[in-house]
Amino acid sequence: MSTRLPTFGDMKAQELKGLLLDKRLLGGGVLFAALALYPGLTMNAYHTRLLAWIMCFAIAALGFNIVLGYTGLLSFGHAAFFGTGMYTVVIAMESAGITDLIVLLVLAMLAAGVVGAVIGALSVKTHEIYFALLTLALAQLLYVLAARDVGGLTRGTDGIGLSRPDFLGIPISEAPAHIYLMGFYYHVILVCLFATIAVLWLVLRSPFGLTLKMIRENETRAEMSGVPILRYRLYSMVLSAMIVGLAGALYAVVVGHVTPEYLDWTMSGEIVFMALLGGIGTFLGPIIGASGFIILQEVALGVTTYWHFTMGLVLFVVVLTLREKGIWGGAKALVDDLNERRDDS
Repeated sequence: MSTRLPTFGDMKAQELKGLLLDKRLLGGGVLFAALALYPGLTMNAYHTRLLAWIMCFAIAALGFNIVLGYTGLLSFGHAAFFGTGMYTVVIAMESAGITDLIVLLVLAMLAAGVVGAVIGALSVKTHEIYFALLTLALAQLLYVLAARDVGGLTRGTDGIGLSRPDFLGIPISEAPAHIYLMGFYYHVILVCLFATIAVLWLVLRSPFGLTLKMIRENETRAEMSGVPILRYRLYSMVLSAMIVGLAGALYAVVVGHVTPEYLDWTMSGEIVFMALLGGIGTFLGPIIGASGFIILQEVALGVTTYWHFTMGLVLFVVVLTLREKGIWGGAKALVDDLNERRDDS
């Protein structure tokens, strides 16, 4: 008797058919089209760059949410993966002469995955605050190595500037900077964001994703059920690191200059901030959180030099009123409550 190999996520055919008919898929398609057309319709380089920043950090926040939102581990070391993605791109271009964007993104994800595996292997046996502190310490070690230019690759605190990569042998990098961003690279980031959303949607609804949720909700019960807790924690850390590394690689080309500050704990704090702001454990919350963070930061920078205080105050209010649900979870709860009242009336 032949044995059927399980499909990715072990999803049934009718579930995939239902996905295609899902209103959310239609809404996502409309949003993708609107975002894709935005640069050409507005020709606003500043807003296009701002959207590119938002999408890069949305990818990073989505990756971080795997560890905190679905596995229940608070990491303060995700700057290590973001910075690794950035440095992989710039070092591969400047030292190894690799200029193809696809190759650079793949290398960045692999490098971040390796760093995630190392940090994960050293930290997954710890819990709660000890996990947070250990990931923070290991990430700061990478920051120190980059700042002191150990190995002669990072150029210390001065950082490294990078040129624009090409795409599949096409010398697109020769185009003017605004054309490169608005006509090409912005759309690469957009595709990467929606691809990340699609992959995570499948992963988190697969047996693997459901197991992560089981570990988060009741680790003891999961362990008694035979779940290898440490192995799943490590897997989630590696997957999270690869996605955050992709975000860092994309962001490196947007800013055009990589310094050790992207490995610093403050970058980890910003990623945590985005997840908390949008809603821990909600699927789209990190995207909302990243959008709110970047926009609020831009507004605050234009109003006061004490923008960190403003951001902290906003986070305090959100956490105090909405707790772990964040903006997205709070909005969903409000809509559900209104619908329930309407049904009762």
